[in-house]
Amino acid sequence: MADANIGGGLNTFVPTFSEATGLIQTEFTRNVKSFALNRYTKLVPVSTVSGYYLKINSDEAVRVVDENDFRWAYGEDRPTGVNNDFDFAQFVTKRFEKGFHIPYETAKVAAWDIVAQHARSRATQLMTLRTQRALNVLTTAGNWTANTNYFADFDALTGSTTTNGVYESDSSTATGVQKLFQTAVEKIMVNTGGAVQPSDIVCVMGPQTAHKLSQTAQLRELIKYTQGVQLMQGQGNYSRYGLAPGLFGIGDIVIEDAVKVTNQKGATRSASYLLGLDKVLFVSRPQGLVGVEGGANFATITNFVYEDMTVETFDDPRNRRTVGSIVDNSVPELTAPLAGIYVANIGA
Repeated sequence: MADANIGGGLNTFVPTFSEATGLIQTEFTRNVKSFALNRYTKLVPVSTVSGYYLKINSDEAVRVVDENDFRWAYGEDRPTGVNNDFDFAQFVTKRFEKGFHIPYETAKVAAWDIVAQHARSRATQLMTLRTQRALNVLTTAGNWTANTNYFADFDALTGSTTTNGVYESDSSTATGVQKLFQTAVEKIMVNTGGAVQPSDIVCVMGPQTAHKLSQTAQLRELIKYTQGVQLMQGQGNYSRYGLAPGLFGIGDIVIEDAVKVTNQKGATRSASYLLGLDKVLFVSRPQGLVGVEGGANFATITNFVYEDMTVETFDDPRNRRTVGSIVDNSVPELTAPLAGIYVANIGA
């Protein structure tokens, strides 16, 4: 029987690495306009599923305890130092897959690239998962250091005593929003010894937080007198959320608008934003989206990617269909936690 022959008949699937892989990367993982994730994380392609990355100890670059630690007196031996500017931390990628199958009959009558279309749908799912994994890292308090780069609320960050945090006593003269941004920037600059500049910093919040902030009198007054006309004529954060693209000197404000549906198909729909109300992150993402394997940078969070949405297709003549698969093999890591700030609740 032909089916029983090893490597013969209809029981062998031979994968084809589709051109759709490049298409998916261009449209999804390397496109800063497709998913907000690409605007606040660094993507580093890696050649192995496990490896080490440099975790920068920024304190060493500015540590001056006693000038005698540097003194080299005439006639004495040259002082020797300890090279401890960097720590090596390990990453291990995780592989995820979503599949699909297309009947031959459907493929014959389709007037478009049906494999690419199915791949786009699965890529959206996997990018949503990638976003969730990154946010889980960023919003887990245990990944940060309390009162250094993690703050439970607005008061803990700013040293204020309020009931409603950044929204306290809201008026055109209130300064809560300004205090939030400027305090976070100052702490990042101090934590990194000035290596991270305000223009490198990105503020990340969800749509609910963006709308709530944009409705404050203090922010409306600021925008009215500084950037009002230009913003109202343009696109982007102001037209959608009522926020300026950058506030108080930071590089950008990113609205993380990814939505996750948590119910099974056919059940009562349950959906929510991945980044909840009043959670705000300040992260560093210098030098663009894509980084270099083995390099050191001050990106707060990095996605190490071994397989970047690999699209494969298998011909299945026994069942008269084409089987497709899309694979994401990656892991998000806090590569420079001192270059970030997480405030769990700006409303308290």
